[in-house]
Amino acid sequence: MTQISKAYNICLTRNVFEEAGYYKKDGAKIDIDIKDVTIIENVDLESLRKVQREAKEARLGIDPGESTSIAYLIQTEEEITFCSCDQAAIKLVSYMELEQKSISLQRAFRDIGYHKRNLYPRHLEKTFKAAVNEGKTLRIQFKKLV
Repeated sequence: MTQISKAYNICLTRNVFEEAGYYKKDGAKIDIDIKDVTIIENVDLESLRKVQREAKEARLGIDPGESTSIAYLIQTEEEITFCSCDQAAIKLVSYMELEQKSISLQRAFRDIGYHKRNLYPRHLEKTFKAAVNEGKTLRIQFKKLV
């Protein structure tokens, strides 16, 4: 986490910050020391509603943390990049035509010089690209053209 926070300005919505306090490994709860991050407290309600409408339209179940993060992505004028390993969230970002504002965890690591091969499949660029392509397919199938 330290290497990442030195290379990137990390912003987390309050939901994600609270969700990301630990992970489970072999049945044990392992705390994650999250520091040097900016916590986003206010996400525009209309942006959140839009994310929820789009997720419903695309028939994707999105967690609250990802919903608020995508809502912030569409509301902010800051140049930010969305990074998640959640396949439904990546599909939704693509469905909403925001994939150019997103990145795989593997690519984020490579951009800071981390090239080890100990990543899970959900972290890989090829998995990310597959989810982006699935989001584009969903857009063709379900997007309501006005």
